[in-house]
Order: sequence, then C-alpha cells, then structure tokens
Amino acid sequence: MLFKYLRTSWLHPLIVFIAMLLDGAIALNGANVLFQMPMAASPYLTLLAIVMPILTGTENQMSQFWLFAVAFLSGLTYDIFYTGYIGIAMIGFPLLLWLAKWIQHYFSHTYTWALSTWFLTLSAYLVFDYLAFGVINVANMNLQQFVLFHMFPSLILNIMFFIVFYYFANWLYQSSRVPDMDSYDVQSRELDGRMPLKRRSVR
Repeated sequence: MLFKYLRTSWLHPLIVFIAMLLDGAIALNGANVLFQMPMAASPYLTLLAIVMPILTGTENQMSQFWLFAVAFLSGLTYDIFYTGYIGIAMIGFPLLLWLAKWIQHYFSHTYTWALSTWFLTLSAYLVFDYLAFGVINVANMNLQQFVLFHMFPSLILNIMFFIVFYYFANWLYQSSRVPDMDSYDVQSRELDGRMPLKRRSVR
C-alpha cells in the first residue's frame, strides 16, 4: 500500500493539524462571505478530522489514549489561536469524540451513517459551544438567533465539507491501516505430515 509505512496513529494527528490550518485560512479569506452579520458560519474541519477515525471505522488502529490525546491537544491549540478562551474546545473536542464513538456504535460504517453521525455530533458541539460562551457571559445572541444565524449556517457549511472531503479522507485512513492477520486466506495443503525437503540424488 501507498501508506504502509505511515500508520494511522501518525497520519491522524497530521490530518488534524492540516485541518486546523485550513480552518484558519478559510475563516480569514472567506470572512466577507461566512461572517455577514448577523450570520456567522464557522468552519469546523478540525472537528471533522478528529472524528474521522470513528466515521471511517479505523479508530481501532490507534490506542484510545492517543485518540483522545490528539483531541485534547488540538482543542487546547484551537482555544489558544481561535476561540481565545482556554477550555472550550479543549473540553469540547474530547466530548465530541466520545459522543461520536457512542453514536457510531449503533450505526454501520457507511457514507450515509457517517454523515448522520457527523450531523449529530456537530450539532451537539455547536450547542455546547453556545452554552459555554453563555456561562462566561460572552454569547451575544439569544437561542433563536443562535439557531438561525449561527447553528444552521455552520451545519450547512460543514456538511458541504464532509461531502467534499469524506471519500479522500476515508481512502487515506483505510490505506494506512495495519492488515488484520485474520483476513489472510491461507489454504491448507496436504504434506503427508512432513516438511517438504529437497531430496538428494542417490548415486
């Protein structure tokens, strides 16, 4: 395979890091379109990258500790450079990951169910984000305004991101997985109970 020397445990944080850079670039260069007041459609490619092992069924290719550690560290970095308040994404990202694991447990690993899991987990994170900013008295819109002008546009934008990136990300994660030994088809051969040895010629 193309990525047989790049395991999922290393590919995953790399993809999360790239997604975080893309979030900043999209928010900066698309600000005139995404943040037309009172509308605010936030890109969450970082979140999508964090839950991608769950959506593609490759979360067992890395330890649970590493999976949640990447979510925690990326959340801390996200808070430092984007939200400006330490603790929101740092707590929210691991919670989102746990929720995605719980939801996907009841679904099969197909495109449709992965999209459903992404929709539900992103919706939950947006509500968590709104409540967290409300607790620290930073939220500047009521619940109705939040749903209409932030949650709904953000869901539409990030569902579009899922449609665009899912198949490529799924290919990357599937290419980097370690083959399961049980998947090999080894056919038994009759050897008469002996090892096949090369006989010496008798003179």
